[in-house]
Formats: sequence, structure tokens, C-alpha cells
Amino acid sequence: MSRFGNLRSTVCIAAGLLILFLAGCQAGGAGTLRLRGENWSPSPGGAIRASDLGSAGDLIDLEGDLGLGEEESLWVYAVESDLGLGTVEATSIDFTSSGTNLLAGTLDFGGEIFEAGSISSDLNLELTTIRNKGALLGMGPVGLKYLWGADHLVLDSTISGSVGGTETSVTESIDEWVPTIGLGASVGIPIGSDWGLELDAEVAGLWISYGDIDGTYQGTTLRAGLRQGSGMLIGVGHRSLIIDIEDDGSGTSADIDLGGTYLFLEWAI
Repeated sequence: MSRFGNLRSTVCIAAGLLILFLAGCQAGGAGTLRLRGENWSPSPGGAIRASDLGSAGDLIDLEGDLGLGEEESLWVYAVESDLGLGTVEATSIDFTSSGTNLLAGTLDFGGEIFEAGSISSDLNLELTTIRNKGALLGMGPVGLKYLWGADHLVLDSTISGSVGGTETSVTESIDEWVPTIGLGASVGIPIGSDWGLELDAEVAGLWISYGDIDGTYQGTTLRAGLRQGSGMLIGVGHRSLIIDIEDDGSGTSADIDLGGTYLFLEWAI
């Protein structure tokens, strides 16, 4: 075998071992299976736009134009498990907000021109995240981790009002799979015979234009809690989403931020 062939084989073997090492470095917590429920209270901000043939559509402010922006309360569910391929976490979010407003002028959404007067709106965001987490480095009680995976985002925007004197409702949707990468850190400190303080921070997303993702897609979670033994963890946290997406197929774009605090309970098995 040539020197080039030997070198190529060595590089392939080294790369394979590195992948196996990274995939097998678990970055979980207590137990091997963790179930978590979060009572999240976010408020939406930002803008949406829905174009149509011959119409670019108006940039519509969620709060100023649609009357959205009130804090909503919802449950977020997550399951995390330490597997042979690292630590895998799946999270489900279903956010809905409704609003009303009195338009002083017209509003172009999805090719329909809503007239001045009363309008109502609904914003629904369904997000499923699947992440693989691996340990990067440990320094005493502090552990660093990498994250990679994919998010499935479905965003439905509905506006109802008068169009040409007739009550009309228009719904525009964005349905995207988003690849994500990120980093995180965790801290575990014993504070008693059977209690411990746990701190965790993660940032994952996509910060380049990819497909219909226009520039920024980011999810951040921060949490702090007290764990009893290796079982129950209870605490508080903050979760935020930054979504900057333009769907070339439907002509719908969204530049939305969603953030708020939450209380959570986790049980490790």
C-alpha cells in the first residue's frame, strides 16, 4: 500500500475513533432517564409578513398591529436519557396567543387587504427539539458540553377581519426542520447530606442563512434547582427563542422572539 493510502487509512481510523468518543461521552445528570415538566410564561414580540403574487405584504408588528404580546402560560415537556450515543433529549413546546386590535388603516396579509376597524389574530408555535449532548471538559464541579440535533418548527399565523366588507380569515404557515449546534455548561454542588444545587445553561441554534432560515435561529435555556438525592429536582429557569425565518415557498416570514421564566420539576430514574 502506498504512503498516501496508509495516511488516508490512519486519518479515517482516527476520525472514526473521535466520532465514537464524542458520541459516547454522556452529558446527562442524575439517573439514566430524566422526565421534566416546565410551567413556562413567555410573551411574544417581533413581526410577521405574508406576501402573495404581486404583493410584498406589510410588515406586521405582533404587539402594535395585532394586539399580541400578553404573557401566556403553558407546559413544556422534556425527556432526557443517557444512551450509548451520548445523552439524548427531546422537548415539546406548544405556544398559542390570541389578540384583538382596532386598525387605523389597512393591513396587507397573504394577499388580502384588511380594512380599518376591528381585527383578531391567533399565533400558534409548535416546536419539537431533538438534541444529542456530549461532555467536552470537566473542571471540578463544572462540566462543559456540546449539543447537536434538529428542531421541527411549525408556525401558524391567522388574521381575521373585514376585507371588501366581508368578514375574512387568512392563515399562513411556516413548517421547517432546522439543524442546530450549540454549547452548554452545568454545575453540581452538594449542599447537605441528601441535597445538591444544580445549575445548567445551554445555547443551541443556527446563526447562518440556511435554506429558509434567514440569519438567526436560537434557543437558550437557563435553570437552577435543588435535587434531593438522585431523584427529584425542583427549581426555576428562563427559556427564550429567537426565530428569523423566511419561507420561500409560501412567501411567509417571521422575526419573532419568545421568552419568559418557568418553574420546573424533574424526576430522575
